[in-house]
Amino acid sequence: MTEIQNKILRGTFGRLWVNDRLMAHLKSFECKVTGSYETVDVNGELCEQQRFVGYGISGTMVLHKVDSGVARLVAEGYQSGVMPTIKFVARLDDPSISGSERVEIYNVTFDEFMMIQFENKAIGEESVPFKAGGFKYLDTISEI
Repeated sequence: MTEIQNKILRGTFGRLWVNDRLMAHLKSFECKVTGSYETVDVNGELCEQQRFVGYGISGTMVLHKVDSGVARLVAEGYQSGVMPTIKFVARLDDPSISGSERVEIYNVTFDEFMMIQFENKAIGEESVPFKAGGFKYLDTISEI
């Protein structure tokens, strides 16, 4: 009998590369796909129906503040109007399982970046919301 609790992935082993640079000071990462639907009223149906018309990708990465990497990446683009090309590769694996989940997220745009922030007796961190223009799964984990 498989002990399912030992197959549950732990986020500790997640990794993120931004333009092929490992973000070693990553605290957390999330990226989700949200479907867009248009409501369709079908004659004779009391319940509204939904027609899929597209999707959006958004997420947030939280970094331990050790450098000005995000600001260096996008500050000039905000000032000049010419934004850089940004691609993520996120990987989640765990030594207790076989396989890993890996996804490429491309055409990334940062919604905002923190110019400077600090608080007495607080560990510095930076929350960076983003959107993306597409994704591709590179690896997926098989069922147990």
